[in-house]
Amino acid sequence: MITKIKLLKDSEAELFVELNKEELQEYLKKTGEKISGLVKFDGFRPGKTPLDVVRKEIGDEKILEEALELAVTASLSKVLKKEKLEVVSSSGLAIGENTVESLKYSIKLLLFPEVKLGDYKNLGLMRKDVKVEDRETDIAVASLLKMRTEYQNFDGPAEKGHHLEIDFTVTENGRLIEGGESKNHPLVLGNGGFIPGFEEELTGLSKGENKTFSLQAPKGYYQKSVAGKKLDFKVTVKSVKSGKPPELNDDFVKSLGKFNSVDDFKGVVAENLRMEKQRRETDRLRLEILERVNKTSEIKVPAKMLQEQLESMIANFDKSLHEKGMELGLYLAHLKKTQEDLKKEWYSEAENQIRRGLIIREVAKREGIKVGEDKGEGEGDLLLHEKIFEFLEKENVKEVN
Repeated sequence: MITKIKLLKDSEAELFVELNKEELQEYLKKTGEKISGLVKFDGFRPGKTPLDVVRKEIGDEKILEEALELAVTASLSKVLKKEKLEVVSSSGLAIGENTVESLKYSIKLLLFPEVKLGDYKNLGLMRKDVKVEDRETDIAVASLLKMRTEYQNFDGPAEKGHHLEIDFTVTENGRLIEGGESKNHPLVLGNGGFIPGFEEELTGLSKGENKTFSLQAPKGYYQKSVAGKKLDFKVTVKSVKSGKPPELNDDFVKSLGKFNSVDDFKGVVAENLRMEKQRRETDRLRLEILERVNKTSEIKVPAKMLQEQLESMIANFDKSLHEKGMELGLYLAHLKKTQEDLKKEWYSEAENQIRRGLIIREVAKREGIKVGEDKGEGEGDLLLHEKIFEFLEKENVKEVN
C-alpha cells in the first residue's frame, strides 16, 4: 500500500492511497464470499462459490463496486492507525482508479487540533452544601397532588382553576393571524398561558357560550408579528371542568406505591429533591472546572470543525421542533431569520462546546482514562465522560464536611 499525506491549513489534510493487485485480492475475495452467500449459484452451496465463478456470473464491475467500500474503509483505518492520525471527520472521497489491478483514492481529513492544556488540577473549588427545606417538600407534594386531580364537567360559570376546552380565532384587521385558529384547545384559567387579558375575558362563561372581544398585544410580546397590535378574538367554550386535588392521607399515599404513611411519602419526595439538587450542583461544578481550564488553555478551533458543530446544532434544533409539531423553515420565517442568522447567534456557544470537548479529550489522553472496548459507541462515550469528570472532581473539588 502506497500512501501520501498532504497537510493543509487549519487542521485539514489530504490523504492519497494506492492499493496494488495483491492487496485488492483480500477485499475482492471477501466481497465474492458475501455475494455468493446472498445469490444462489448452480452447483455450489451458499457462501462456497469460488471467486472466479462469481466474477463470471456477476461481472467485475459489480464486484468492484461492492468491494470499493470495504477496501476504502479497511485501508483508511490501517493508514490512520499507522500514521497515528487523530481524525475528527472525513469528506471528499475521490476515486482515481478502481480495477482488479489497482485502487487509487484520495480523501480529505479534518484532524484534531493541538491542545495546549492549562491547569486542570488543584483549582480549589468547593461543593455547596445541599439542603431541602420543608417548604420545598410541601410545594412538591402539592404539585404531585394537583397532577392527580380528577376533573368533572362543571355546569356553572368558569372560575380561576377551572379547565376549559375552547375553539377560537384571532384576527387583525379582519385577517386571520398565523397560528390564530385552534379547535378543542385546552386552557386552565389563571395559568397565564395566553395574551394578557384573554383569560379574564373567559371568566364567567359557561359551556356552549360564545364571546367576541378585542385586546391590545403588549409591545414586548414574544410573537413579534402582532406585538403592540389590536387583535380581535372569537371564542366558543366547548367544556368547563372543575376538580380538587385528592386529600393527602395514608390511604392516598399507599395507592401511589410502597409508602406506609404520609411522612414516609414526604421523606421520599424530600430525598428525590435532594438528589436533584446534588445533580445540579455536580453539573455546576463540572462546567466551572471546564470554564477555568478553558481560560488557561490554548486551542485554535478549526473553521471546518466549527461549521460542523453549527450544522449539528441546527439539525438537533430542527429535530426538537419536529417533536413539537413545528417546521424549522416556518419557525425561521416567523422570526424573519435564516439558518445563517442562527449560526451567527450560536457561534460563541458552538466554539465553547468544541473547546470543552477538546479539553475533556486531552485530559483523558494525558491521564490514560479509558473504558472497556466491549462497550458500544454511545455507551462507551457516556462512561468515558463520566470517568473523566469523576477524575476532575477528585482533583479540583473540596467536599463539604
